[in-house]
Amino acid sequence: MTKIARYIDDPPQIFFWDIDEIIIFGMFFGIGMLANILTIMIFIAIGVNLLFSRVKQYRSDGFFLHILYWLGILRLRECPPSYIRSYYE
Repeated sequence: MTKIARYIDDPPQIFFWDIDEIIIFGMFFGIGMLANILTIMIFIAIGVNLLFSRVKQYRSDGFFLHILYWLGILRLRECPPSYIRSYYE
């Protein structure tokens, strides 16, 4: 039996977390393993994920991608660099 997604636009999830929350948790988990403080980093990761999901709940879709573009971390081919504020013809 195949499970069909309820809505086609839903982001991929693992258990009850979205994929971006899994990435945050994985980052803290990896740092905790490398620094040998795994238990502390798991609790920090859960706290950061709760804060992130609460902030994400009140923002529009793609808000954090816009922040990454504005800071210059995310570079899109079809968009000019974010540090250019005015254009002249």
